[in-house]
Amino acid sequence: MIMLLPLRLFYIAVLQVILTSIVIYFFVTSEYRTLSNQNLKTLENFLIQQKQQELKNYTALVSSAIHHMHPIADATNEQKKADVKKLIDKLLYNGDDGYFFAYDQHGVNIAHPKEPHRIGENWWHIESEQGDKIIQQLISNAKAGGDFLHYPWMRPSSQTVADKMSYSTYLDSWQWMLGTGIYLDDMNQQLATLQQKIDLHINKTKQIILLVALSAIFIIFIFGLGINLSHKKKADKKITELGQKIINLREEQHRHVSRELHDGIVQILVSIKYSIEATGIFLSQQQQSKPKPLQDAEKNLAVAIQEVRRISHHLHPRILDELGLSAAIMSLGKEFSKQTGINVEITKPKLSKLLPDDINTSLYRVVQESLINIEKHANATKVTIDLSIENKWLTLVIADNGQGFNTSTPQQAFGIGLRNLTERIEYHCGQLTISSSKLGTIITANIPTHVFAFYFNANRQSSNKPEPPITKNNTHE
Repeated sequence: MIMLLPLRLFYIAVLQVILTSIVIYFFVTSEYRTLSNQNLKTLENFLIQQKQQELKNYTALVSSAIHHMHPIADATNEQKKADVKKLIDKLLYNGDDGYFFAYDQHGVNIAHPKEPHRIGENWWHIESEQGDKIIQQLISNAKAGGDFLHYPWMRPSSQTVADKMSYSTYLDSWQWMLGTGIYLDDMNQQLATLQQKIDLHINKTKQIILLVALSAIFIIFIFGLGINLSHKKKADKKITELGQKIINLREEQHRHVSRELHDGIVQILVSIKYSIEATGIFLSQQQQSKPKPLQDAEKNLAVAIQEVRRISHHLHPRILDELGLSAAIMSLGKEFSKQTGINVEITKPKLSKLLPDDINTSLYRVVQESLINIEKHANATKVTIDLSIENKWLTLVIADNGQGFNTSTPQQAFGIGLRNLTERIEYHCGQLTISSSKLGTIITANIPTHVFAFYFNANRQSSNKPEPPITKNNTHE
């Protein structure tokens, strides 16, 4: 099935928006996450460097204080050792978590203000869960000129094991390892909070991208739908106009053929009939009887004239052009009643020539097609035809008391005749409805008066004797 060009463009535009949104979605979120992780890593390194510098400064201050207190070190002097230990126990910072500790070169604890049970004990072989020799590494870093070590350790303020970063330096004159450290869980918590905020921003960015994409798709959808509806409306209008042109051309052709039959062939046949009648008179005067072939020719000629007139009237009744719709329906009803014996009751307004020719023709064809169907299928004994103009509607109702039919049957089962009538009425912005039951069938054609109001008013003003359109005459056949 070939799609209209606007519909193809619509699909292409929607597909392009979807693909672009997908690319932007993954590219922007990936780049944003990568950049955020880089910034987070940079911030983490910066904070670590700050804390490292802070630990170096603290350690340098304590070393200076010890050397200031005892310029000449003597580790064997218990008094000096007690003074240094007392100094280390007093130098606290960051609440309970900032303290200094000291070990000798063999791993014996000299000072530990938060864990006094360690003093005097050898912790050379103490290990972390990963198997790292914590005290040995601290002493090794100190002897190497000072360095940092990460390890898990009990946090005094919370009595929980936390990640700790310590800096140790070596006091050569005392042959001690002096160290201090900070717990990194606060920093890790800050970084985790920042990571959550970054993730939240990334999710918001995703939502914005999705919202923009969906909005763009929705706008394109509405725009495309509007274009397609507009094109469909124009196409339907063109099809309707084309259909009406075909109908008008066909009616014009019927009118032309009807006129040719009535004014041409019928007149020729009537002339031949007069000639035959004149021949019969001449033979009578000569006291001769008409030959049987002449009598048969005269009878057949009369039948032919009547048949041609009937065909001419069926193609296009001249009365419709000369006297209008009401008179044409009256004539059609009389002819139908005479031909079928079915009683026809007609209620009509005196419309005369106050309706446009195309509406006259359409309504006449509705009546004509309905009567043909009633004759063929209804088995009716009575038909009523009502034509009225009320409440801004021109309404034509054809009802019979026949056997009816199933209206739930698809419309194509009604025949091409009724479909054509429906298209005719819809062209005039009206509607054709059919209701049927065992009590009979009702066909209703409604056309709004605004369709022919200008023509109606113009003809009424130009008429010397205007007749109210709602006045009705009742005729019984």
